Amino acid sequence: MGAFLSCDHNDEGFIEEVTMLFELQFINAGMSGKIIKKEDLEFNEFVEFSPDSTFIKRRVFVDSTSVAKGSYALIESDGTNYFELNYEKGSYLIQSCGNSLKEWMSVLNDREIFNGGYLPCDGPGYGYELVK
Repeated sequence: MGAFLSCDHNDEGFIEEVTMLFELQFINAGMSGKIIKKEDLEFNEFVEFSPDSTFIKRRVFVDSTSVAKGSYALIESDGTNYFELNYEKGSYLIQSCGNSLKEWMSVLNDREIFNGGYLPCDGPGYGYELVK
């Protein structure tokens, strides 16, 4: 699978017409700077971005799965690309400070995204890697 960002900057966006699945790889614990690897978490988490600008986030525990969904846009600001996620309804899976239905994930490269939405309020950051 190639990069999901292309050199073409057109109104159609940057994303290939394929579904992209990202898996949580680590959590940056925030103030302590501790990195918790996925092997040490009590859950696994996936974010699936579909070509129709919708997404599904799943947090999978041993005995249950939590799901949140909504729409997204890929935005460029000051030379940085990021996904803006707009959730359909409130969920504990929304990783941002306050009661927002929005979440932002920075595009680090063609395989990694990072959500530091909790970091300003001393919370964790979430690092994901493209798996499909």
